[in-house]
Amino acid sequence: MSEAYKRPDFPKRIVITAGMPNGNKPLHIGHVGAIFLWADAYARYMRDNIGAENVIFVSGTDGFGSVAEEKYRKLVEAGVYEGSLSDYVGSYHEIQKNTLKKYGVSLDLFAASCFGDAYERHKEMSAYFFHTILKNGRMERRSTEQFYDGEADMILNGRQVEGKCPIDGCKSEVGYADECSLGHQYSPSELIDPISTLTGKPPEMRSVYNYYLKLETFRDEIRDWCGVLDGESLARKFMLRDMRDFLQPPILFVSESARERVDAIRGSLPEHAYLYDERNKRVQLKFDSVERRDKACAVLKNAGVRYRSNKTLAPFRISGNAKWGVPLPALPDGAADGLTFYVWPESLWAPISFTDAYLKGAGKRAGEGAEWRDWWCKKDAKVVQFIGEDNVFFYCLAQTGLFLAMQGEDYGIERRDGRINLTYVAANKHLLVGSVKASSSGAVKAPNADSLLEFYTAEQLRMHFLGQGLCSSTANFRSKVFSPEEFERSGDPVLLQGNILTNIFNRIVRSVFYSLQQYFEGRLPAEKPSDNVKMQAASALEKYETAFGACVFNEAIGVIDEYFRSANQNWAERSKIDDAAERARLIADTVHVIKTGALMLHAITPDGAELIAEYMNAGARLFNWKNALKTFGEICPEIKSFKFIEPRFDFFKKHESQLK
Repeated sequence: MSEAYKRPDFPKRIVITAGMPNGNKPLHIGHVGAIFLWADAYARYMRDNIGAENVIFVSGTDGFGSVAEEKYRKLVEAGVYEGSLSDYVGSYHEIQKNTLKKYGVSLDLFAASCFGDAYERHKEMSAYFFHTILKNGRMERRSTEQFYDGEADMILNGRQVEGKCPIDGCKSEVGYADECSLGHQYSPSELIDPISTLTGKPPEMRSVYNYYLKLETFRDEIRDWCGVLDGESLARKFMLRDMRDFLQPPILFVSESARERVDAIRGSLPEHAYLYDERNKRVQLKFDSVERRDKACAVLKNAGVRYRSNKTLAPFRISGNAKWGVPLPALPDGAADGLTFYVWPESLWAPISFTDAYLKGAGKRAGEGAEWRDWWCKKDAKVVQFIGEDNVFFYCLAQTGLFLAMQGEDYGIERRDGRINLTYVAANKHLLVGSVKASSSGAVKAPNADSLLEFYTAEQLRMHFLGQGLCSSTANFRSKVFSPEEFERSGDPVLLQGNILTNIFNRIVRSVFYSLQQYFEGRLPAEKPSDNVKMQAASALEKYETAFGACVFNEAIGVIDEYFRSANQNWAERSKIDDAAERARLIADTVHVIKTGALMLHAITPDGAELIAEYMNAGARLFNWKNALKTFGEICPEIKSFKFIEPRFDFFKKHESQLK
């Protein structure tokens, strides 16, 4: 291992997004611990590499859709809320924004898709997408069967219908109108045992016209894109597996008990391949198009044959009939009148709307980089989006189709100037609570993110959540505070990673400061760090950057842990030697460790890292990765002393509840 190593390549500018939370609730630990903190750490790392002016980090409250609308309706009916729906979503938007601030999430803009300047930009962007995709021939107006509640006299959408997911093998808790709680997509007519949440009665089906993206026409491009992502460190293996699952042809599965009835009506089915699956004891009917599969569904349903379907690419709904949504732009023939955008597609281009809103507002600038296209439509720019695994279909498949559809005749996955390029998605597995997915709508409620701050500091929680290997496997949130009996004789697992800082690194940093104050009158000795110490630092930095570039933050924290423990042991052994020259060399070596450690920690625990830089009189210079291999003296040649610290000074503090 040489002192220098090949640093990663970086884009000229980058947009980073975090999946948008619904506007009907506060943030729970899944939102913060599995998505926002990950996006924030990556955004901070990128700022330290290419400059804050070349990084835009956006997200926002997903204000539209039936989720917020339905909860609002129930509250109004119960007489516990009197404001407007916009007021209702706005109140949660402020709560969410404040929570993210408490956790140190450094968003350039946390907007809302349903009000304010961001909404005006979003409405314009939505019209732009609609007209462009329609002009490019990638969208069609189709009549489909949708749920209708006769008693309520309205078309039902999203959370207004509940049943069982029809996707084969699905283990979701509940299926909604056209997607289940695990994100599987299907036609409303496929939902098993649907019930209207408005009246508690089975809804009927009615034909409704809406606009659909011809997503299935991009099957080959999506397959090729998966091949590109195979070589990208950001792409999770489970994410690529989920993407490829949707590249299968349309298949219907019928249980063995209905085999004879299927055989009797096979002549009425559209052209298909018939296979009896001996292992699973069921019939498979394979079709070459979604249209033929849907016709087969109708035949089977009329014959009383129940079936399950597989994951496959199908027309993706662009518009809907909900009143609470972004209105579709007017068309000359009036075909779009009264329709709104279905919440999922508009939330996929919402980050572009937010980028535009930021550049036209707080992030206003001149020249190159002043327009959203400079960030989303340039081959030397990059977009990285952090999501939960439930949303792989939307961000990795539907969004890919939408962006390809925007490119016109000269479309493709290659990055080019002037067209919307495909994004890189970092998906995380579920954060579990008691072996169940953390959520606020499931049977097991996830702790409110704010409630954790009553027992832990934000930096302890940042270390903990980023230390979970959610990029490859689920993790169970286990806390001594919430389950004291489980950890009666052991430490709190939430503090495991944080103790690296509050115990080990605190000890290292304080030792240097106290030694300078005791033996050197606060002045830095003229010694330079040894070659061996510089080599160890370079090795740690290289491992750290390899992990961080792939957003495998648990491995990056593992590198930090190992590096600090080694430095702590080195100090413990060498500080016993009562020799002034050796003490000066030890301080010089350990200052290099502190400088290196603060740089690595800046993206993960920024407050503590910046406090160290402040007391070293170095400021932001310490966090420029171009200086990563330089010594402190090379970065800050004019600094001859550090600030004075009092006894028991902490650069990384424990929560006050932990000091009792």
